[in-house]
Amino acid sequence: MRFTFRRQSCLAAVLAAALLAACSGTGPASGAPGSEAAQAGVALLRPTAGPVIAGYDGNRNRGLDFGGNRGDPVLAAAAGRVLYAGPGPRGTGNLVILQHAETLLTTYAHNERLLVRVGDSVARGQRIADLGSSEADRVKLHFEVRVASKTVDPTPYLRGTATAPAAAGAAPATRPTSTRTGSGFFVSATQVVTNAHVVNGCAGVEIAGRGPARLGPMDATADLALIDIAPQAEWLPLSTEPLRLGESLVVVGFPLPGLLAQGHQVTTGSVTALAGVRGDSRVFQMSAPVQSGNSGGPVLDAGGRVVGVVVSRLNAMRAAAVLGDIPQNVNFALSAQTLRSFLDAQKVTWRPAGNRLPPMSVPDVAEVAVRSTVMVRCLPTPG
Repeated sequence: MRFTFRRQSCLAAVLAAALLAACSGTGPASGAPGSEAAQAGVALLRPTAGPVIAGYDGNRNRGLDFGGNRGDPVLAAAAGRVLYAGPGPRGTGNLVILQHAETLLTTYAHNERLLVRVGDSVARGQRIADLGSSEADRVKLHFEVRVASKTVDPTPYLRGTATAPAAAGAAPATRPTSTRTGSGFFVSATQVVTNAHVVNGCAGVEIAGRGPARLGPMDATADLALIDIAPQAEWLPLSTEPLRLGESLVVVGFPLPGLLAQGHQVTTGSVTALAGVRGDSRVFQMSAPVQSGNSGGPVLDAGGRVVGVVVSRLNAMRAAAVLGDIPQNVNFALSAQTLRSFLDAQKVTWRPAGNRLPPMSVPDVAEVAVRSTVMVRCLPTPG
C-alpha cells in the first residue's frame, strides 16, 4: 500500500507530531545546525539503503517510500535536532521528526525501534531508528522533506549515499550526556512503570532516594517501560472502567527538577477528550498541567485509581508559531487500557480497582499517590 494521506491530512499529521513535546526532563535543547539561507542547496543523505518502492507525486504520496529488511539502519539525512520521537499519528507508526534549520524538517515513519529521544542532537548519517512496519502493510520507511511547512519532493535533495556510521548491531550512537529525569510509579511490589522515552538509550537507571535499579522490558510503540526495584508494600490500583468526559483528574510527578520545589508536585484538571491527536485511542487529552519531568507519572481519578500515564503535551510556542494562537492546557496521557495491555504482556500482577471508589479530596488522592510515585533518573554513558 502506498502512503495514502491526502495533502491536508498529511500536513496535519506532521504538524501534530512536531507540536507534541515529551515531558521528560531533558533540559533546554540547542538550536539546530544550519541556516535558512543554506536550505535551497542542502544535500541530504539517503535515509536507508533499500530501493525506492513508491515515489513522490505531490498528492497521495508526499514523500518517498523505501523498501528493505526489518532492522536495517534508518539514518539521519542531515545534522540536526530531534523534534519528535515516539508513536506518531495514526498511519505513521513509530515516527521521528528531525529539524535541520529553522524551517527545514525531515520525517521518518513506520520504524521498528527508535534510537533517539526528543532534544537529542544528531549527526548526518547517524543511525536514528531500525527499519520496520509499524502501522504499515510491509517493512518500509516513509521519508518526507518539509521546507517552510510545505512538503517537497525529496529526490533533488538526496545527493549522498546511505552508509551506516557504525557496524550492524552497534549500540545507538546517541546517548544521554547528562542525567535526565522523568516520573514513574509502582504497579507491583517490585516494578515501577514509566515512559519508554524516559529511559530509552540510558546507560543505566536509578530511582531517586532508592539507588540503582534494573531496566526491564520496554515497548516503544506503547511508550512504556518497566523498572525492577527493591520491594515496597504499596502500589497503585489500576482502573478497569472507561473514562468519562469531564472526569476530575489528579497528576503527580516531578516536573522541572532543579527549578521548581524539590519533591512531588501535584496538579489537577479533567478529561477533555477521550482520544489523542487524530483520534489516537491509545491516549486521552486532559487539562491538568504537565511539564518536563512529568513523563511516566500517574494520572488518577477522584477515587485514587490510575486512569492514565503522562506522556506528552502540546508545545504552546511551536503551536503559536504555526497556528497563530496559543493553546492552553492541551496535554496527553496513555490510557489505562494501554497500560494494562502492556503489563499483561509482561505478565505483571497489577492491582485492579474495577468499581468506582468513593471520591476523595485532592489532598487525600495526592497522599495515596505520593507513596508510590518516584523520580526516575536516566544515567549517561561514562566519559
